[in-house]
Amino acid sequence: MTPKGRVLKALNHEEPDRVPFMYRDVPEVRERLKKDLGVNTDDELFEKLDIDFRWVGPDYVGPELELDNGHKRDLWGVEWKYTKFSDGAGYWNEVDHPLKDAQTIEELENYNWPQLDWYDFSKLEEQCDKYKDYAIMTAPGIASPGIFQSPVQPVLGVERSLMEAYMNPEFLKKLIDKILEFQLPFIEKMLKSANGKIDFFRLGDDFGTQSGLLMDIGMWEEFIQPAFKKMNEVAKKYDAHYYQHSCGSIRDLIPSFINTGVEVLDPIQVKANGMVPLELKAEFGDKLCFSGGIDEQDLLPHGTPDEVKTEVKKLLDDMARGGGFFMGPTHNFQDDIPTANILAMYEAGKAWKY
Repeated sequence: MTPKGRVLKALNHEEPDRVPFMYRDVPEVRERLKKDLGVNTDDELFEKLDIDFRWVGPDYVGPELELDNGHKRDLWGVEWKYTKFSDGAGYWNEVDHPLKDAQTIEELENYNWPQLDWYDFSKLEEQCDKYKDYAIMTAPGIASPGIFQSPVQPVLGVERSLMEAYMNPEFLKKLIDKILEFQLPFIEKMLKSANGKIDFFRLGDDFGTQSGLLMDIGMWEEFIQPAFKKMNEVAKKYDAHYYQHSCGSIRDLIPSFINTGVEVLDPIQVKANGMVPLELKAEFGDKLCFSGGIDEQDLLPHGTPDEVKTEVKKLLDDMARGGGFFMGPTHNFQDDIPTANILAMYEAGKAWKY
């Protein structure tokens, strides 16, 4: 069975030859894994781990994003600074929110929004043909857009982005409309340029904390859901399946996701409140395919390889029978996760039988 066939069979709630494998990481982990496994390229690494997905997206050719002070600016105009931790890894953190003081619709109209010609879509079909035997997904970043986590939060700031729905709802709706004026044509151009060969259109947006939702469901349905439906409508024109990412405790939001057209929900943060795999499978498994589920808060960084294998078997027993599940981590592999535990995770997945 090809990787693509394996993934699509599981998506259809049927049992393939083995559970499909998902992968995500931070750059430090990818470089370490390539070194530890004696491979040179990302494709060689994915092949070594038997990953069933590949990721494609257009090339950025727009204005320079690197700044003289070592910071960078993203396409929405947000400035970011890279902060290293004591172990050498790190993350990009927001330095400034360019619309934090904006109050009027006119300011939104006059803002320097990204342009479609900042991206080169000409190589997308070639990328897809290269990975024709794999399940092809839109790559992390702008090819897998969101609304709330990015760009609303970065351009306004977290606190204001949450308050605006109550204080100035028309401003927030206009902001989302301006974002969609770029994103909808971008999605259309991307999927059309790939000639319908992208299997999964991924929307990446976080709506949960460790204990519950970031916003109430009514707010989500008023401000976020219409935008997601519009983006999914474009994806459906090109037969791309809707793959939704959201970290945290989002169980109460799952019915709304289903009504929005979500087909795959990722990453199933099992340590978050209410995100119990067996319960999720029982309640929503006939309507959704799940992806992720291997705990990254405790198990992968702190467990032994044998403990990882034991927990992988339990998760697959709970989630994978009858299809409808892709196995992967509950977040990007972080730099505190031993290589041995990543290998143990995928080894256990290969050993498990339906």
